[in-house]
This record gives sequence, C-alpha cells and structure tokens, in this order.
Amino acid sequence: MVTVRQKQRNKRRGTIKKTNYGKIRKKQYNKQHKVVIKNDIVRENWDKTKTTKENFADLGLVADPNASYRTTHHKKVEPKEEEVEFADISEYQDTPKVTEVVKKLEELSKETTPVIRHFSPVECALWDGLVSDHGCDYKAMARDKRNTYQHTPKQI
Repeated sequence: MVTVRQKQRNKRRGTIKKTNYGKIRKKQYNKQHKVVIKNDIVRENWDKTKTTKENFADLGLVADPNASYRTTHHKKVEPKEEEVEFADISEYQDTPKVTEVVKKLEELSKETTPVIRHFSPVECALWDGLVSDHGCDYKAMARDKRNTYQHTPKQI
C-alpha cells in the first residue's frame, strides 16, 4: 500500500495524473449519438466526413420532416386586398432534387409487400363480440368497455 507521504511525494513529482472528466463525458456522448444507418442504399452513399444534415441534403432526403412541412393554418391572417401583378413563378420555384439514391429507394418501396396482420384468438373473440353487439358502428365499438386497448374508430 501507498502511504500518505508517498502520495504527497508523487503529487509533487507529477506522476499521479488527474482524471479529465470532460474527455470521458465527450467519449460517452459520442458513443450515445453515433449515427446507425440500417438501410443499405443510404449506407453505401453516406459520407462520414459530413454532418447528418449535409448527408441527407446531398442524398436528396430530408433530415427533419417536420421542418420541411410547415403549416400556417394556426395563424389567422386577414387577407389584404391589393392589386398584384402576376409573374411567371416557374422560374422561382425550387424543383426537388431526385437523386439516384431517391430513385433506388422508390424502387425498393414499390417492391416491398404490405405486412399482413394476424389476429390472436383472444382478439378474434373481442372483435367478434364487438361486431355482433354494435354492427358497423365503430364509434360505439371504440367507447365499449371491452375495448381495453382503447382502439380508435379508425383503428377498429
């Protein structure tokens, strides 16, 4: 074991190094926020030197779908009646980039088959009972107390 006097001597000599907690935290952060790409087409065209947003922009994809679709229906703006000259807007509109990656992804999505959902015997009994009681009234089925999973009328 090291005595107190030896510890002090080592401190003066500088042999005991202090822990750099900032460096440890940075490594942990980088491990947690590592980009994992599951799609083979995107993974082949991914450039590790660029940021995520830059990569998505180069591939013709959108990194944040909410940012690309902004709605203004929540703002109530009174229209102003003014005379406006109409110009040819085709030269001002941005045409969406259709890259090879987007084309490959579209082809892949056309090839995939829809997933067929299979019901368990318990679910079959539940739906059978709801249909026998309510018929085609999906709102009543949604309000029924047997609907323990709280399915909405559209889900039913």
